Amino acid sequence: MKSTILAILLAVPSLIFGQTVQYSRYDSEHTANHIIMGHVKMYCQDTVDFVVEKKNDRWVTSYLSPDRVKKKVEHYLNKGVARYSHSTTMGYTFFITIEDPNDETVIYHTIKVHVDMSTQKIDTIEIQR
Repeated sequence: MKSTILAILLAVPSLIFGQTVQYSRYDSEHTANHIIMGHVKMYCQDTVDFVVEKKNDRWVTSYLSPDRVKKKVEHYLNKGVARYSHSTTMGYTFFITIEDPNDETVIYHTIKVHVDMSTQKIDTIEIQR
């Protein structure tokens, strides 16, 4: 009897005060299509980690404003045909490929975009060769 009452007394506060955070699937294809159209600025946080792969497996990281991110992403988008590729982690990480306009099997660059779950804004953009 005492153990039942004790179990109830321990369970009631967790039911009343317990909070759970649920994240739903992010619509990454919609965001990717807006980025391809040039609307990346509206999805960015105040500063974005912008990572670019250079020659010899060297990576360069910059912390940029949304205006600079827009210019740099447009620079890569103009090199070929941009297409939404796929997403991972419930849509919060997605990929855009820059392909050769004449041959779809040739991929110039891959843009990896990571969206923060709590703010629903882009916090990291990574350009891969």
